[in-house]
Amino acid sequence: MPRVYELPTHLGVEDQLVAGLTARQLLRLVIGASLAYGVWDQVPWLPEEVRLAVATVLAIIGVLFTLFQPGGRALDQWLLAGLLFVVLPRRLVWQPGAVLLRQRRDERAGWAELELHPEWLGAEMPSNIEESRPRTAFCARLMWRRRRP
Repeated sequence: MPRVYELPTHLGVEDQLVAGLTARQLLRLVIGASLAYGVWDQVPWLPEEVRLAVATVLAIIGVLFTLFQPGGRALDQWLLAGLLFVVLPRRLVWQPGAVLLRQRRDERAGWAELELHPEWLGAEMPSNIEESRPRTAFCARLMWRRRRP
C-alpha cells in the first residue's frame, strides 16, 4: 500500500498560540499590558486617579495595536510607514559635486585587468583511465570523453 504524505499548504499563515492570537499579536498585547502595569506600579507620585486613567489608556492602546488591523496590517506597521513618509525626502535632486556610484571599470582607482591561465586546462587526460558507459543519454552529454589519438 502506498504511503500518503500530507503537504503543508498553509506556510504563509502565522501559527495561533493563545486564544486565537499569533505570536506577534501576543507580544503586542504583553507590551501594552506591561506598560500599563509599569505606569500603575512605578509612578507613585501621581494621584491614583491619574495613574488609573493613564494605565487604562495604555492598556486600550495595547489592545488596539493587537486586534485592529486595517488593510491586513498591524497598527505598528502603519505607524512606521507614516513615520518614514514624514521623515524621508519626497524628491531626490542631483547636486553638483555628488560622487558617482557607478563608474566605468577603467576609471576605478586601483583596477587592474587579470587574466588567468591555469595549467590544468591544457592538460591531457591520462590514458590508463577506463571510460565507463553512461547509463542514460543525459549522463552521456554531461560526461567528458577522452580524446583518442
